[in-house]
Amino acid sequence: MHPKRYNTARRHGRNARSQAALDFMISYGIAIMIITVVLYVIFSLGVFNPKLASIQCTPSPSFICVSYSVNTSSSLSMIISQSTGGTMYITGVACSSAMNSTSNLPAYGNVHVLPYSSAPQYYPNNALQNGIYLYSDNETSLQAFCYNTKGKATNSLGYTFTGYIWINYTFSNLPAVHYVSNVASFTASYT
Repeated sequence: MHPKRYNTARRHGRNARSQAALDFMISYGIAIMIITVVLYVIFSLGVFNPKLASIQCTPSPSFICVSYSVNTSSSLSMIISQSTGGTMYITGVACSSAMNSTSNLPAYGNVHVLPYSSAPQYYPNNALQNGIYLYSDNETSLQAFCYNTKGKATNSLGYTFTGYIWINYTFSNLPAVHYVSNVASFTASYT
């Protein structure tokens, strides 16, 4: 073999192996970079977040959940609408994570759905101090503290609260009989 040809063949072999190694590193580097970007996007969207729950409100018949939220200090703000055909005078609101096992009343917090005058500690910002009229096919805002087994249902941003809403009311066109009704069940993220 000619010495010059041997060195050229050896150089081409080395170049081919170097090129293959470079192609291998670039291919795997790009793949690792794509996987990293995909994982970043998935984690930033909260797909693996155990606190992620669907946000929903299921009203009782004749009621509509217009909007609702729970803040980190357990204060519920809810706008409801009703279509009973009569005018309701709401004197009390309760929010609890569970129903009482022996009655259709809250298990925690304002368990008798008392009005502000009897139990102001259950209402933020003097809510319902004077009661609220809710006309048929109209809406109104309700506020109350939500409760669970530990007392006020406080939590951090992003966690969810699942509970029930009750109202204590009379119909303005009927004798003054107080009704207590569960008007909705809901799940909301703390804001």
